[in-house]
Amino acid sequence: MGRAQGVKAWQKLGTVALLVLASCFLWHSWKQDEPRRNSLTALHDLHDALGSNNADSLLNAIVLPQALQSRTEPEQVEFLRKALQDEISSEGLAALKSKGKFGSLNQIFPREGEAWARQAGAKPEDCVAFKMEKAGIRAEVVLSHDGQTYRVVRCNNVKQMAGGV
Repeated sequence: MGRAQGVKAWQKLGTVALLVLASCFLWHSWKQDEPRRNSLTALHDLHDALGSNNADSLLNAIVLPQALQSRTEPEQVEFLRKALQDEISSEGLAALKSKGKFGSLNQIFPREGEAWARQAGAKPEDCVAFKMEKAGIRAEVVLSHDGQTYRVVRCNNVKQMAGGV
């Protein structure tokens, strides 16, 4: 009977150890995916801001291109709405989430990424990106991370990725 209790104790200890290891692995995986999740949230926020009448939410979702910074706020908002309205959709975001490639800006767009970041006044090393290709069209998304929030630097052709998700 003493030996049976010893075996049960080892089984319980082994089960607890496996649960701890599994929990650590899952937590680590969750933390590793955090930039991707936060980037997708920022893109959804941009999509929502484009559909709302709240100029502040739109301006907070974007890293304003340097060429627009001298314009008035209404001019900035009008330009952004016109430029981005046909670039992003819920369906396109769903496709990007499920099939898009995500990583550091230099990893995803090694040739053009640095220029895109600098045009917006962002540091390339603070940027992440999504890329997806479909039917000869390439979706490009670049986001800058300032330590707390992700803001969109570039968003092209996300809407065209919709369909067949």
